[in-house]
Amino acid sequence: MSSILRIANLCKTYNITGTIKEDVLKGIDLELNEGEMVAILGESGCGKSTLLHILGGLDTDYTGSIVIRGNFIRDFTESQMDNYRKKTIGMVFQSYNLISHMTIFENICLSMQMSDVDKETQEKRALDLLTLVGLKAYKDKYPNQLSGGQCQRVSIARALANNPSIILADEPTGALDKDSTEGVIDLLKKIAGMGKLVIVVTHSERVAEECSRIVKMDNGLISSDTTITPPAKNKYEKYKEIKPKSISNKSLFKMAYCNVISNRIRNLLVSIGIAIGIAALIVILAISSGVTSYVTSYYGEDESNEIITVTSDSNITTSKIADIKEIDGIYNILASYRLSNSSYYLTNDTDQASHIISYTYSTSVKDVPDVLYGNLPSSGSTNEIMVDLDSALAMASDGESILECINQTIELTYNSTTVTFTITGIFDDEDDSKTNAYIDDAALTNLYSSASTSYTAVSGNYYNILYVRVKDVTYIDSVTEEIEDLSSSYTATIPDSDSSTVLDYIDLGTKVLTGIAMLSLVVASIMIIIVQYVSIVERTKEIGILRSIGGRKKDISNLFMFESMILGTAAGILAVIVSYLVAGITNLICYLATDAIFISFNPVWYLLGFLVAVLVSILAGIAPSKKAGGLDPIECLRSGE
Repeated sequence: MSSILRIANLCKTYNITGTIKEDVLKGIDLELNEGEMVAILGESGCGKSTLLHILGGLDTDYTGSIVIRGNFIRDFTESQMDNYRKKTIGMVFQSYNLISHMTIFENICLSMQMSDVDKETQEKRALDLLTLVGLKAYKDKYPNQLSGGQCQRVSIARALANNPSIILADEPTGALDKDSTEGVIDLLKKIAGMGKLVIVVTHSERVAEECSRIVKMDNGLISSDTTITPPAKNKYEKYKEIKPKSISNKSLFKMAYCNVISNRIRNLLVSIGIAIGIAALIVILAISSGVTSYVTSYYGEDESNEIITVTSDSNITTSKIADIKEIDGIYNILASYRLSNSSYYLTNDTDQASHIISYTYSTSVKDVPDVLYGNLPSSGSTNEIMVDLDSALAMASDGESILECINQTIELTYNSTTVTFTITGIFDDEDDSKTNAYIDDAALTNLYSSASTSYTAVSGNYYNILYVRVKDVTYIDSVTEEIEDLSSSYTATIPDSDSSTVLDYIDLGTKVLTGIAMLSLVVASIMIIIVQYVSIVERTKEIGILRSIGGRKKDISNLFMFESMILGTAAGILAVIVSYLVAGITNLICYLATDAIFISFNPVWYLLGFLVAVLVSILAGIAPSKKAGGLDPIECLRSGE
């Protein structure tokens, strides 16, 4: 048989304190072959388990060399060492080290889930191995339902799952009775007979005598090396070469879910803690949105509440208006030139004279008022005008219809400048539901053109007053502030309405209550962190088991991240259900009492709450998951012993 493993001058030292060191292995030289069943025999503390951990790739802090099939394992990268434990080494432990919340069938499949072996092959291979160890009928049992000898057989079956060339058994019979010990030894001999190298660490002379070779250790050195029978000449069955990989997310999620369920009461309480904070946040935002909509609708019925009057110490040019229109929340702007001492008269009735408050130019067709009689001025016209109802009444002769002023000419005089217009129509300035409600007592011209000769003649192509309509009352304060920030010459006057005050109180209340809800989320996050650290302590051995069969650091980290995500998902679902019920019941009561609904059912808030719950849980799980992934696998395996 060819040599598979060579050990040369292997030394290992433990640092007891900063200055005290203990030499455990003091120069081990050994060459082992396929088909051998080698007993590493010695008293406790002689270094045999340390040797096994080094051979298993769990301990890399040593000097000397270990060569497996021509490869120096101390030169392996972390990833290569993980792959080495998956492909080359199979570990069997004294305490079995089976994962308690998984069936024995799932325990055996676990190591194969870290390779490219497909699910069908995994299941067939696991059943074959259970048949080999005589436990096929128990495949759906959990470890706590089996005897010690049966658990050890499962441990051996798991070690064989990826068909490794070396089996390392650490005191495999130490916790077994006589009959179980014989069964396990016979099974290990059978495995060696297949052509594999089986190394059994033991302090039992009786167990050692069943092996084909006995290597005695004493005080960190080999004291004797005796071959009892030659190595088996059989070749173990070669399966398709596996390609190691990380544990699939599906498998990790299933493991995480099983652990969450196994501690369901504790984890449910944590999820409820998160859900309370998230539900409060959702309800607060929904109330804020719903009440704001109600206030907006209530005050928006009178469109004058949505209009800001802007005056200036200097002339307002079209370029300045363009700057104002860039402000978010503006629906449109009506620009006017207020004539302080103007007069007009009909050319066919020079005795009539009246006062025109403003000569107005519209910047948007959205401001076109309802035409009561006649027509709008023609597009691009320079000498047509439409007058309001009050002006038409003033111009009508005694006892005559106001329609007589249509198609007549009117002269507008201001500062010795006179411009002649033809009246095309009469518009309604009394309907408060229209946007022209704020241009009462006005004459309008050139509603579609950007400039006109007639307008220039009167005003010089600039304005001295703007009527800025916002999209709704919620924009009143922000638009007012931004307009005044544009120029110190602007004075923005908001409508005499309580809407801004009400909205300010709503905003303040929302911020305060949101802060309280966020504080509860912080407390819930701390709960997740604590629970995850507790879970790490409880499952330290499981972490060591996963690392010993080839699990990578990131597999361990991802496992705990999935658990955090499950807690967050459960909390998010609970929060959405609770907040929806609270909103529904509250709205029903409010509707019956006031005929109004005050809580918004906007799906965005519920989706946002769910996502926040998951995000908070993930963030809270980062530190514990990194802690779990970075644990020393040897120390993990020793926990609870």
